[in-house]
Amino acid sequence: MPARVSMKTPCALVTLALLVLAVGAAMAWDQPNRLPAKVRSLEGGLSNPFVGGIGAIRGRGGIERGDWLAAAGQARRTILCPSSDYAMALGVRPFFSNLGGAVKAVSRGGEGTWLSLPGHLRLPTEATSWELYAHLRTWDKVMWRIEYRPWNWSGPGHIPTDGDFAGLFLQANDGINTDLTITTFLVGADYDVSFNRELMFGPNVDLHIIKWAQRVAKDAGAVVDFSQTMLQPAIGAHVRYEPTNTGYFSWFKPYLEGRFSWMSFGSLALSTWDAGLGVAPPLSRNMDGGIRAGYKQWKLDGTRGRLSTDVDVEGFYLDFSLRF
Repeated sequence: MPARVSMKTPCALVTLALLVLAVGAAMAWDQPNRLPAKVRSLEGGLSNPFVGGIGAIRGRGGIERGDWLAAAGQARRTILCPSSDYAMALGVRPFFSNLGGAVKAVSRGGEGTWLSLPGHLRLPTEATSWELYAHLRTWDKVMWRIEYRPWNWSGPGHIPTDGDFAGLFLQANDGINTDLTITTFLVGADYDVSFNRELMFGPNVDLHIIKWAQRVAKDAGAVVDFSQTMLQPAIGAHVRYEPTNTGYFSWFKPYLEGRFSWMSFGSLALSTWDAGLGVAPPLSRNMDGGIRAGYKQWKLDGTRGRLSTDVDVEGFYLDFSLRF
């Protein structure tokens, strides 16, 4: 009889050990796989109470409610190298611009008159331009921005009145061809201040390197090519709102964003503003896609060198980006 008892005791211990190992293996497998792939690497820092122990609440297809909320950005952090606290975005932006205003280009001899860009020089008011940009976020608070904006308008027509463009005398009803290119290379930085997970705002500073290149050619053969490069700083502010509790739609991480800047420097003033609505759904473990639609305005007013302007460019834009 004692022998039987001694045989049963090891079997019970072995069975208990196997159960402990099985439970431990199951917990180890569930730990990295209970969240979507995009946010598994961030699990250690999530503070959302839904993520910790809501495994009993499941939606269709066995997806936990906490999965959606966590991936939607309950804990918004950098995606690539969380320990380094930096992220990057590369994007392209079609800009459906409307051109308005007037310009006065003066020759080296001081000859030139104010001419309306669409009215006198017959430039089309509407054009589609493509812009490129790269943004780098560091320390989770500072955003470094580089943008390239080559805007171009061109068109033929007949000038309705006499005028002078940089020494080229134009008579009423002369046939002309006009090309205008405003190329901007922008270097800027934002600083974010946040009181909660949803609202971020702060100051921003920009340096605009603007090249104004304009060509006016008469059908008779006379041509003037005028160009000038300007450095224009600007300061402003920005705000971004990211709702964190929007149900299953929060998987797309919707947000509202707006910014403005202005500065008068050397008798030339530049003001800009834009506002847009976007989403940033996850595409893979380390990459989000970004789509934004908005409206913006760019206004240049004043005199710098031989160029005097009162020009505004505004219109709708779309923004497509990849966020790493």
